[in-house]
Amino acid sequence: MKLAALLFFALLIYVHQVCSPSVALDWPLSAFREGECAPLGYALFAAIGLVTAVYSVDLRRFRDPIEALDTIGFGVLLLFVSVSPNRWMFHRVSAFTLLGCAYLFFSIQLRNNRPLLLMHLCAPIVLAVLTGFESYGIWQKALISYFVVVATIHHHVATRDTRGTDAAAA
Repeated sequence: MKLAALLFFALLIYVHQVCSPSVALDWPLSAFREGECAPLGYALFAAIGLVTAVYSVDLRRFRDPIEALDTIGFGVLLLFVSVSPNRWMFHRVSAFTLLGCAYLFFSIQLRNNRPLLLMHLCAPIVLAVLTGFESYGIWQKALISYFVVVATIHHHVATRDTRGTDAAAA
């Protein structure tokens, strides 16, 4: 999971350096799928898909299968977002639904830890302030990055104890 997350961040940084560095920061993630950067844009979506797949498989294996079903739904929405043109309303609705579902999913995961839940609930607003309300693209990529980090941390915590008992049983 950590390697998949690192792959996403490495690709994200690389894409911003290669594809119109002066304006790419303002682009939403799906804008990288157009023009000369299309292969890198699709690679970004593939990296997010890899993060989602590893997360889903391990949640199913180590934790609650219902949580895994939720994250598989994220993968389906991600597929819709990654293949639909940027200008389609279907793309936009799917993208906002995906971001909202991920936000709600992690809110539910943190429901028993009030301090972390409050920080999570404030995250979109904090990211908007930190990005200076510059553009949707900066905020969207910051929020996606936040979700990748939170998923990686949750994956580590959720699988930490079960990996130890699996190794002891073997």
